[in-house]
Amino acid sequence: MPRTDAVAREFLRYLYAEDHFRPEVAAFLHSPHAHTLTPPPEHHELAAAIDALRHHQLVATGHEHADGLPLRAGLTGTGLICVSEHDGDLHTWQRTGTTVLTAPPPAPHVIHPRPATVPRDSLHGIARVARVCLLALPTVHARYGEDELVHRTARQLFDATRTTHPDPRRIRHLTTRLRTELSTGTIANTLGVVLLDSLDEAVREAQLP
Repeated sequence: MPRTDAVAREFLRYLYAEDHFRPEVAAFLHSPHAHTLTPPPEHHELAAAIDALRHHQLVATGHEHADGLPLRAGLTGTGLICVSEHDGDLHTWQRTGTTVLTAPPPAPHVIHPRPATVPRDSLHGIARVARVCLLALPTVHARYGEDELVHRTARQLFDATRTTHPDPRRIRHLTTRLRTELSTGTIANTLGVVLLDSLDEAVREAQLP
């Protein structure tokens, strides 16, 4: 049996036999369980075994450490099954469909989420369309009786693109609202014709989530 597995097995037995919920880790080195091994494990061997056990969620430890070891440790539900049903034998545990602890598998690839904000420079196109809409609306309003909804949406969108940390969800919501007004509102045949394609292109360039 590999040395790490042997130390891990005796440490699981030690935790299982202790009356305390989370006994002291260092006390294991002076326990009968440690002295069943020849030679008894040293600090670094116990630390390696605990790291493997913790990696596979067989034991849980606190944040406090001393001499390279966590102060206390306790069995998890999986660890309790391993030691109660398999006497802490990692190879037997492996045959039930679990993973042996000698060589922990590499960490899974982490896909990081998109940032909560988008770069302001990617929003220049959207800001430009919103500004042109604001500048042109007074003329359109005077000629066609446009209401305040387009003006309010365009103003909110322009302001949202100029904040220090633009919120992509809010910008996406406002661009959708503005697009609806440009394509179906009372200015669809005037200002909408001029700005709709520009707005769609600006949204693609911004790559909003």
